[in-house]
Amino acid sequence: MLKLGEKVMFGLSALIVVAAVGKGVMTARNPGAPREYYEWTQEGLKGHEVYRRLGCNNCHRTLGVGEIGVAPSLDGSGTRRTLEWLQRYFDDPAALVPGSAHDGRLGPDLRRLEPEERRLLAQFLFGLKSNPGSPNYPRPHP
Repeated sequence: MLKLGEKVMFGLSALIVVAAVGKGVMTARNPGAPREYYEWTQEGLKGHEVYRRLGCNNCHRTLGVGEIGVAPSLDGSGTRRTLEWLQRYFDDPAALVPGSAHDGRLGPDLRRLEPEERRLLAQFLFGLKSNPGSPNYPRPHP
């Protein structure tokens, strides 16, 4: 025969298991919106080709591929930034992000790319979106 304390502990344990299983079942039925998603355009796909050719994944992570912690993840760029901001960044990175590695010190000097390549890269990054709950989703500024 179980003592009162053992009955209480057994009951609480059973309740926790039932709650965990219930949450798992509900999540499986309705997983919610994905944390990251992509809005592909023909220009964005061409920009992805430029991104790959330049070896950007050697430092950045996008689409679940690339280094983590070397440089910022680019997933969610199109949610955090406007297309115009991205285009201005590719035209002159240090003007918008002082100390940017894309002045030729560490990463490629983006200013040396053809204007069309810079435009396509901006289109690619603008297609990388994120939803609330993603670490790449914009946070409100205080």
